[in-house]
Amino acid sequence: MRLRGIQFIYDNQGKKISAVVDLRRYEKEFAVFLQELAKKKSGKSTSSNPIVGDTTSALGAGGNNSGSTVNAKKLKTDALLKTARSYYGVPYRTGGTSHSGMDCSGFTQTSFKSIGVNLPRVSRDQALIGQAVSKSQLQAGDLVFFATGTPGRVNHVGIVTDASNSDAIRFIHASSSRGIMETSMGISYWVRAYVKSRRII
Repeated sequence: MRLRGIQFIYDNQGKKISAVVDLRRYEKEFAVFLQELAKKKSGKSTSSNPIVGDTTSALGAGGNNSGSTVNAKKLKTDALLKTARSYYGVPYRTGGTSHSGMDCSGFTQTSFKSIGVNLPRVSRDQALIGQAVSKSQLQAGDLVFFATGTPGRVNHVGIVTDASNSDAIRFIHASSSRGIMETSMGISYWVRAYVKSRRII
């Protein structure tokens, strides 16, 4: 029996769409999902960072519920990064939020909006939401904040794309000189400018 999961996400125009994913790789995640769901229904959920708006289901042959589903967070993160990377090369434009030009917080706001998450407009306000996360615990999809002007004062933000190498974590952002691009936090400039990180999904 082939398993599949239906996950509802949002496209660039905010339209709700569904993605069908093979579930055979996510049996363990489904077990955790069921446990949390049972706790939530009984009023005993221990989840401290639920993903709001997820609609997941597992279907086997004939459309019956099965014993596996996809990891909702991974789906959201993958969709987020796919959207973010679709803006590669878009020029920097202060106040911009479209393919004609974007600034750093406009880029993150627009990218997260595609998965149904609304962020504040400016980086210093984006730095106040979500869950604080240390640099050593960063994951793809986390927001990273920098002070490229006044030391310690957040004025720049990007989205982590790859945290597999803790010494060279990669992030995508709107560079004022090169537009939307991906780079490494291991570069000395970003090491000095780094301020904090937040987990939104």
